[in-house]
Amino acid sequence: MGVAGKVLASGLDEVDVDLLMRLQYDFPLTPDPIGDVASRLGIDAGEAVARLKRLAKMGVLKRIGFYYNYRAQGKVAVLVAFAAGENYRVLADMFRGDPDVTHNYLRDHPVYNVWIVLKRRSREELFKTIEEAARASGSRGWIALFSRMTYKLSVKYDLYQGVSRSGRYWRVEENPPRPEDLGINPLLPRLVRVLPINLEPYRGVAERLGLTVEEVVDQAKTLLDKGVLMDPGAALDGHRAGFTENAMVVMEPEGDPEETCRKAAELPYSTHVVLRDPYPPGSWRHICYFMVHAVDRGIIGRVVEEARRTCRAKDVMAIYSLEDLKPGAVR
Repeated sequence: MGVAGKVLASGLDEVDVDLLMRLQYDFPLTPDPIGDVASRLGIDAGEAVARLKRLAKMGVLKRIGFYYNYRAQGKVAVLVAFAAGENYRVLADMFRGDPDVTHNYLRDHPVYNVWIVLKRRSREELFKTIEEAARASGSRGWIALFSRMTYKLSVKYDLYQGVSRSGRYWRVEENPPRPEDLGINPLLPRLVRVLPINLEPYRGVAERLGLTVEEVVDQAKTLLDKGVLMDPGAALDGHRAGFTENAMVVMEPEGDPEETCRKAAELPYSTHVVLRDPYPPGSWRHICYFMVHAVDRGIIGRVVEEARRTCRAKDVMAIYSLEDLKPGAVR
């Protein structure tokens, strides 16, 4: 799978690639993760920081930190597909500044061309937002795909092979505790979502919370173990890193839908795997979903064929992204 050699996006050299790969896939849970990675690569720690700051300025590196499981924040999420036609820019403008909209894509489905992930405090709030957006955009219709079970969430990019590949912390806790249930300040998981690019990234968090750096790291490890925090390390902008293609692969299960999703989660190249409940009921048959990203569609096509062989699905459909309507969003 993938392409031979390192995939070098414009402006990246091999040291940049090695640094980003280590910070994605082997992120040290230590007080100085950047310095530790630099040591392993045999480069100066100051050089590593300078490179990462340059990559952040280029937009390749979105953040270094942790994903904060929205379930531990008391939020509900839904994937909404709008039949917005030529009015898709209205939806882009509506949600550009909404911090609870983490994905907004124009896709090549013949009916539903805008796909948005929304988070709110309740289903009632979600439906209110959906209906307002549908009216404002003149959408001919919409479907809401709620998560019945999330099997996998790990968005990482293999810069050597040119295809997405999940990291080690890809399992999702469906009912995580709140930080305060664990005796941890609820500010901590928010503060470690985006860490500063320096050799003491936890120092500011520690000073704000009245903890030592070691205590912050230990509590972050606890939250990671309990599923409150997830997928630590470098988060990249796939498109700027050279991954110009992505597809939402949707499958109509044959038999047990949970088995179909479990098989999809076993694919190393899937970055999200979700079993969905459609609203209105029965409006969407392809209820098992996963994402794949690559430097070209040929690689994605091979992943889709592997899914056809292994996931026990009646039908498999790849819905390709045409445009990211909220580029640079930090998830």
